[in-house]
Formats: sequence, structure tokens, C-alpha cells
Amino acid sequence: MQNSINVEAPVTRADRETLFALLVTCVFVLYAGFSTYHHEMWRDEMGPWLIARDSGTLLDIFRNIRYDGHPSLWYLLLWPLTRLSRDPGAMQWLNLAVTAGAVFLIAKAAPAARWIRLGLVLGYFPVYEYGSIARNYSLGLFALCAFCALFPRRAAHPLLLGSLLFLAAQTSMLACILAIALLLMLALELAVRPGGAQASRAELAGLLIAAAGILVSVYLVIPPADSGYAMGWHFDLDPERFVLVLRHLTEAYLPLPKPGPVFWETQWLSALSPAYRELSWLGAPLILLAGCGALLRRPLALAYYLTGSLGLLAFFYLKHVGYLRHHGFLFLCFGSALWLARELEPVRLPGALERVARRLEPALSLLLPLLLAVHLAGACIAVAGDYRYSFSAGKETAQLIRANGLEKLPLIADLDVTGMTVVGYLDKHSAFYPCGDRYGSYVIWDTGRMQHTVVWEQAPLIAAKAGSAVVLLVDDFVVGKFPPPARMLPALRLIGSCRGEIATEESYTVYLFDPKALNREGAKDAK
Repeated sequence: MQNSINVEAPVTRADRETLFALLVTCVFVLYAGFSTYHHEMWRDEMGPWLIARDSGTLLDIFRNIRYDGHPSLWYLLLWPLTRLSRDPGAMQWLNLAVTAGAVFLIAKAAPAARWIRLGLVLGYFPVYEYGSIARNYSLGLFALCAFCALFPRRAAHPLLLGSLLFLAAQTSMLACILAIALLLMLALELAVRPGGAQASRAELAGLLIAAAGILVSVYLVIPPADSGYAMGWHFDLDPERFVLVLRHLTEAYLPLPKPGPVFWETQWLSALSPAYRELSWLGAPLILLAGCGALLRRPLALAYYLTGSLGLLAFFYLKHVGYLRHHGFLFLCFGSALWLARELEPVRLPGALERVARRLEPALSLLLPLLLAVHLAGACIAVAGDYRYSFSAGKETAQLIRANGLEKLPLIADLDVTGMTVVGYLDKHSAFYPCGDRYGSYVIWDTGRMQHTVVWEQAPLIAAKAGSAVVLLVDDFVVGKFPPPARMLPALRLIGSCRGEIATEESYTVYLFDPKALNREGAKDAK
């Protein structure tokens, strides 16, 4: 009998890259998972959870998100999760898993040096804005990364490529804008195909799938006539708004928050140098020019970068100026354009333009370490800040109410927009919101909520209707400017106050209103 010899198969480059990607993903999960574990959710996170929880069927979701301004995919994913767990914290781990999927794709497939891939996935946006804060934006990041990873094999998988754009469009309007830019890029590639080759049926079907997803997304976010959020369009020429939008582009490329409890939505560079804050908007056109210069020899990637960036800037100017989490899609557009460019063959440019392009391409590699260093530092500041300070007091307030055995009592939350965080953590079916004078859990962003009744006047009415004491949830503004009337003081008992240190508006004072105390006081007066 011959002795069999086991020869180990050589470790291929693909195997090494997969191992590298797995290791990087593990590091990311530990890093962002630490931040996720210590992050107290706030209203924008809790709202989708409550909508999914309180939608009886998947079809109900489409009715309940009419005022939310977002497409449906995140809510549809949360719907089965709310049937498996009543703890809204489950949503945080789903969000982390989605972002970890995007991180794996970047670490595995992005055509860049390992140190660049590592710097990208451990930067501010993946780790904090999209990894630690549970929002729909992580889905957009994942869909864009999946598109870029599949792009080199687009000829073999046009239907899957179109489906990824369909899904990207269902995550947010920001990702939808980038999906439009990518769809135009694919259509342009087919239109200028060498030799006049006709597009295959599968390629055309992929484009149609993507276009259908974009149309569905736009239809879903068209607000009802009585919408009360981000109303109207800004078509007038407003220099201050224009400068503000350009400043946000610079901040998206250089997200360096100010250390301390005010880190969120702040710029350390602006705090250190007032001159930087005043002139940072000038960096926006320079950034766009640098990006365009680096992509000159890849016109398809250039078309995507310009269309996506200008589309986002137009949206911020015309509709909603947004916050850093929204502006982060400008940087995602930049990164994905560079990714796609590496998968495209360069073209020969005429004369001096070719020489300029060849000089600008390596110049970008000199700028990239600076950008990554800022993103890495921004992530460290954000993670440290969220660990040290309370993001929202909603979770602590819910624990305070439970600790006093009051979670079963009716709840009156003076502001629906902040009250729903406590409602979610308490897992209450509904609370009474003087905003809009109605019961509910999530905020309905209509004009009706602009009618705000006085919270103190509602307490006796709700208590009489329920036949029990009620819990009142108010903020510092109400306590300071509109204190309870003297006649109610005998029936009010202060339970406690909880302070949100990052989202300071989510600070709460809890009272118990017991009408029996009024009766006892009245009996004493009668005697």
C-alpha cells in the first residue's frame, strides 16, 4: 500500500484578504459594539422602533411612515424584530450587524492598501454615526458598499446590481440620491460602449429595477398635505444658506467633534479657530475640484461623483439643510467614487489635461492620510464622549419610573418628540401628548401637533378618565416658564429628574399626579 501524502493547498491572496477582512470586522464590532452598548437611544432612533412595533401588519408600516420622510426598508426590517423582542435595544445590535456587513465588504473588496481600508472602517461615520446610533443610514452604507464590491462583475450580474440600487433607494433619500447618480453612471456606460454594442436584456432589466426602486422611494417620501416637518422648498437665492451648505461639505470630509459632552454635531476646528469657521466653506469647492481632478481619467466615476455630490448639496439647500449624519453621505460619495474608479480603465486625455490628471491622482494619496487621521480621531472623541456622558436621559427616566412602580399608570408627556423615547424604553402602548391633544407612541409629524394644550390642565382630565393617578413628564422649560398652578400642588409629587448631557433636550422631570390627594386636601379644608 502506498503512503498517501497530504499536500496543503497554498494560501491564496483571496484567502489572506478574507482573513484580513474578518479580523478588521472583529475589531470594528468590538470598538463600535462598546459604543453601542453604552449609547442611550434618543427620539430619532426610537421613532422607527415604535412605528414597527405598533404596525399590525407590514402593510400598516407604509401608512404609518407617511409623515416620517423616509422610505420603508428600515421599518420593514424592524417589524419582525419587534415580534421577537420587546426590548428596543435589539434594534441597536441589528444596526451594528448591518454596519459590520458594510465594514467586511470594505475590508475585503475595496481596491486600496490595507491601512486605508482599516482607517476607513474605523473612522467617524462607520463607527459612530452609522454604527453606534441605530438609524436607517447603516442600510444605505451597506447597499453602497455591496454595489461597489459587485461592480467589477457587473456584466455577469446586472440584475443583482440593479436590485442593490433598488434597496439603496429604500433606505433614505440621501442614499436614493446616490442611487440615482449610480444609475445614471450605468446608463452612461451602456450608451458609450465601444463598437456600438447593444445592451443586453438583462442589463436593461437591471436599469429598470433600479429606476423602479428610485420611483418607489420618491413616492413613499412625498409628504401628506398636512405635513408639519421640513415644509416647503427653498428656491430663493439665500447667500447665507448657500455658505452654510458648503460649510457642511467641508465638515463631512473633516468630522472632528469638540471633546466633551457637546461633541455631537460640533466642530473642534471651528471652536479652535473662528477664522476656520468663517472660511471653511471655501474648502468645499477645493474639495470638489480635488476629487474631480483625481477622477479625470475615469469619466464614469467622475460623472457619478459630480452627480452624487451636487445632488446631495442641492437637496441640502433646497429642502433640508440636515446634520452631520446626513452630510456624511457626501464623504460616502467621495469614497465610493474612488472605489469605482479603481475598477475602471483610465482613458487617454488630450494634451495638457492628461499631464494635469496624472499629477493630481498621486496628490490625492498625500491628502488621504490627513483625512483618515481626522476621521479616526473623530471616532475616538465620539466613542469616548458617549461612554462618559449620557446621550439621552430617556432610558434613565424609564428606569426611574419603573423603580417607583409607576410604569402601569397613564403617562402624559408634554412633548411628543422627546416623550416617545421614554415610551419606547417603558414599552408602553401609548401616552397622552398635549402636542396634538392625542394619544400615541411615535410622533405624527403633521400640523395638528402644532396645537399644544397645557400639560397641567390635562392631568385631572386623564386621571378622571383612567380612574387612577397619572405620571407627568415635563422638561426644564415647562418647569421654569409654566410651573403647575397652586391648586394642583397638593396632588403633585416630584419623583425625580434625569439629565441628558449630549442630547440635552432629552432631559426630564417626572411628577406623579394623584387626584386622591386633592380630595384629602379638600376634606381637610372642609373640617
